[in-house]
This record gives sequence, structure tokens and C-alpha cells, in this order.
Amino acid sequence: MNLALAARAPAAPRIRDAAGAITRRHLEIALGVIWVLDGALQFQPYMFSNAFFSDMLGMANMGLPGPVSSGIYQVTRLLTMHPVIWNAVFASLQVTIGIGLMCGRSAALARCVSIVWALGVWVVGEGVGALFMPGTSALNGAPGAALLYAVVAVVLWPRRPDDGSAPAGAGVLGATGALWCWAVLWTGLSLLELSAANHAAVVPAAEVANIGHGEPGWLAVINQDAGHLLAGRGAAFALAAGLVQLATGLGAMRPRWRRVALGMGIALAITYGVLGQDLGGLLTGRATDPGTAPLLVLFALALWPRRQLTGTNHTLTGRPST
Repeated sequence: MNLALAARAPAAPRIRDAAGAITRRHLEIALGVIWVLDGALQFQPYMFSNAFFSDMLGMANMGLPGPVSSGIYQVTRLLTMHPVIWNAVFASLQVTIGIGLMCGRSAALARCVSIVWALGVWVVGEGVGALFMPGTSALNGAPGAALLYAVVAVVLWPRRPDDGSAPAGAGVLGATGALWCWAVLWTGLSLLELSAANHAAVVPAAEVANIGHGEPGWLAVINQDAGHLLAGRGAAFALAAGLVQLATGLGAMRPRWRRVALGMGIALAITYGVLGQDLGGLLTGRATDPGTAPLLVLFALALWPRRQLTGTNHTLTGRPST
């Protein structure tokens, strides 16, 4: 009888209950799974070639300040001398990080290594998330997947007793600190839409259409159709994206609107990840990660309130006010 009643229950409360059952440790294990996927992608044949390192680091080096550019150039020379050895080491390290995060006893060490490695990849492999290049936006992967690996690892770093507000409440930053990270992230992404390149009529459409190159035919068609839909509407898209991203970041700071804002963040992450990044190009044989979407979803779930919040009887973290 109870099962029948549960089956007839509205979907929204069941979804909220499921989200409320997620713990910090569940999300850390999910982060480990993504790391293992990254390592598996790094074992693809193309990654063992000189072309992989020279092309990837060449793109990362575009637009960077002189000292950083020179450093990446030296790293490129080193890696292209022995690409097979270096790639095997990098792929194995990422798999090891993932397994370490999934195993409780090794999670503490894996967290430290993952943050250091992710930040290194963000600077050297992603060129500081391509933030110095015109046209960079959340649609095409800003602020860089590697940075998000580090941010999510810090948010999920256990330090304090769980305050019951959200999975991030048991983390070193607490729910409040994690919410500020979310707000800064999405506000920063909204500011990227002010770039002149992102206002150009053809830029968003071209980014969405061109990302389909090398993808299976059915996915390339989706990219082309989405690109045609955006054609000539670059300024309108930039304005809409900027406003929605700003609301996503700042709205989460208001308890009454937190679930709505986090849900918007999840929707944006999936939309951008599928249409703007093709999940990092997973089906091309050259992807190094699944893009920013899975990490932004993890971040949102880490902040998801475990109980209904209102602006009158709860603080920013979700604890009852006194």
C-alpha cells in the first residue's frame, strides 16, 4: 500500500527528497568517477602523439601574458620529446586520483593531489581557462573544467560536522563559503558576456555550429540546427545569457530562491555542456574531459538545501535563525 501511495506522490517532492538524501561523501565519490573518466580518455591513442601536446598547449598559449606564455612553451618542448611516457604518466595519475577519491582511506591524499594537479592543468593545459582570449564564455567552457575540479574538491573537503543545511555544510568552507564561491563564479561568467566578441552577431551561432566538427553525424546536425537558431542573434543571446547567469549566482544567496537558482545553474550547465561543448567532445576520440557540465551539476548539488528555506526563519546557510 505504501509503495502504491509513493508511486502516486507528486514528482517534485520526490525529487527534493532524493536531492536531500545526497551527502558530501556521495558527491566526492561522483567527483572520483569523473576523474577516472578523465584518465580513461587520456589513454586514447591520439593522446600518445606529439600532435596532442603541441596542439593542446599551442591553443592554451594563445593570448597569455609573456611570462606564462614562455613557461608553457618550455613545458611543450619537454612533453613533445617523450609524449608516450608523459601521457601514460598523466593518464595513470588521473585514474589514481579518481580511485583515491572513491576510497575513503585514501581520499584525503587524493584531494590534495587533485587540487594541485587540476590547477596546474588549468594554467598550462587550458591557458588559465582561455580567459585571456576574446569570445570566451560559459557556452564554450569558461572558466575551464580544470578549475572547477579544484573548486568542487575544496567545497567537498570535510572539516566540520554536517550542519544539515546542504552537503557543502560539512565542507571546509561551510555552506556560506561555498555559496559565495557559486555567486562569484556565475557573476564572473555573466561579466564575460560583456566582451565585444560575444556581442558579435555570428559568434554564439558559429561556436555552437563549429563544435560539431568531428562528431557523429546525428550530433553534428543538432549543433548545426542550434547554430542556425542563434544566427544573427549574438547580442540578444549575450544579454540573455548574462542576465540569467547573474540571477543564477546572486539568486542562490537568497534562501527563498536558492533551489530555483541552483536549478537554473544545472539547466544552464547541461545546455552549455551539450550544445556549446558537446560534453568535451567525448565522441571525437580527442576529448580530455567531459567539459564543465558534470562539475557545475556537482557544485549545485553540493549546495542543494536539505529542507525548505525561507528568508524569514533561516540564515544564509539554512540553519534556523535565533
